[in-house]
Amino acid sequence: MIDFSWREDLSESFGKVKRPVAEIFVKDKAGNWRALTMIVDSGADASVINRSFGELFGHDLEKGRPIKIKGFGEQEIAAYVHNMRLKIGEDELDAKVVIADIEKGPNVLGRKDIFNVFEIQFKNIAECTRFIK
Repeated sequence: MIDFSWREDLSESFGKVKRPVAEIFVKDKAGNWRALTMIVDSGADASVINRSFGELFGHDLEKGRPIKIKGFGEQEIAAYVHNMRLKIGEDELDAKVVIADIEKGPNVLGRKDIFNVFEIQFKNIAECTRFIK
């Protein structure tokens, strides 16, 4: 079991907000583990990172499987599915991670390949997210 404290951010619409985040590690193409803070999103089908992080981890964006993703609304964003090795706490796992062809946007830890390994609890009063293997 591992707990991740929520991060306080500034929202243009709501002022100070607490967001459920997790600091995970991604193994880059050179075999090095790199820390990455991601928003934990139970409504996201898959984990998504932006192009600059994908490139930082050594992935050639267009070598992944091309898809289109949408958030709110109908605007589609070009994206590519890549296989990545992740570490959450002491647990390592392989996951399909979507690299969005955008520079801005949050890095999101979604359900695909994550929520079937961990039970995720959003502890609102304690302001933390708990991952239980």
